Amino acid sequence: METGFETTMGGVAATPANGPEPECASSMAAYSWRANAHNRIIQYCSLFYSLFFFLTPYNHPSLSRWLWFAAFYTTFLLLYFAIPLARDGWHWPLLFAMFVLSVVYVPFNTSASGAFVYPVVISTFVIRDPRTGVAFRKFGGILVATVAVMFAEAWALHLRYDNMQSATFWMVAIGLSNFAYSRQQMIGDQLQRANAEIERLAQSAERERIARDLHDLLGHTLTVIVLKSDLANRIFPTDPGMAHREIAEVEETARKALAEVRDAVVGYRAEGFTAEVAQARRALAAAGVQLTTNVEPELLAKAQVNTLCLALREGVTNIVRHAGATACNLELRRDGEQVRLLLEDNGSGELRGEGSGLRGMRERLTALGGAVALEHSRSGGTVLRLQVPYKALPFRAGLGAGESA
Repeated sequence: METGFETTMGGVAATPANGPEPECASSMAAYSWRANAHNRIIQYCSLFYSLFFFLTPYNHPSLSRWLWFAAFYTTFLLLYFAIPLARDGWHWPLLFAMFVLSVVYVPFNTSASGAFVYPVVISTFVIRDPRTGVAFRKFGGILVATVAVMFAEAWALHLRYDNMQSATFWMVAIGLSNFAYSRQQMIGDQLQRANAEIERLAQSAERERIARDLHDLLGHTLTVIVLKSDLANRIFPTDPGMAHREIAEVEETARKALAEVRDAVVGYRAEGFTAEVAQARRALAAAGVQLTTNVEPELLAKAQVNTLCLALREGVTNIVRHAGATACNLELRRDGEQVRLLLEDNGSGELRGEGSGLRGMRERLTALGGAVALEHSRSGGTVLRLQVPYKALPFRAGLGAGESA
């Protein structure tokens, strides 16, 4: 799960992201730096505020002053870039080290009082308590303690108060702004995790529904078919007429079950034609057949998409089993008031008799006002042509964008 923060201080910006999962469901994720151009620009721009640190050594230059400043600023930069990269549990020690560094150095360079601002502002993203009130009290405590130490040091060492007052203003203004942003970021992360969990639960519930529906649809029906078939087999030598009636009932029961399964399958094909194409590609690749596609997005009724998915699956199965092909081309496009699907291979071109698969395909397409044709292709292989009426319905069936491979 990716999370991030941007400490934007009119100067200060640090944007850690892509942390590990939280310790518990209600805690914020740990932060680590995600190296990309956007975040690096923000982080480097944040250092503009630290240009004020240079004022004292620049206005009162001396070798010792510049050496102390170089040591301070190098340590400050190391801490600044290390905090976003720190592992969980190291953020607070590094922030405290930055605070101590400010306490030690500011007496020698009051223009660097802004160094107190950085740990306070960054702390808004390290406070992980999901309770906003508790988090705000923690931030307030850090802010008050920092300001108290800063002014106590200024009083004890007789430092100028104007720089301390300016730093206090930026702590409050930028700290509150970033506290609000960090809360918004946390809520967004929690919402994303919640949506992922909802999706997982929905998928699990759908699998259970499919299993339950198939059991309800086929369990009793297949039991009846087995019993009636066994009865017909036993009474056929003595009562052929009754056996014939039993077989007729078996056929009727089976047809009814087939219709119920087809109706149920319509609800199972929610992933759409694009997912069926991906599955077909995997099946053909396993058989050594390269698939190229040219699929145009269309708006079709759910039942139409389901029929096309089943037809494509049947066509691919026939290619894998019988064609002996090495290449296959799939096209789906709108032609006037018709949507046409073409599945062509470079196999043997042998046309077998119309089996149950092709017959079922024809029945489904006919029910939708469509048609199916199986014929020789110009390349010597076989081409399967399907067409269904185009219907612009308010349902995007997931046919996918035009693609070619």
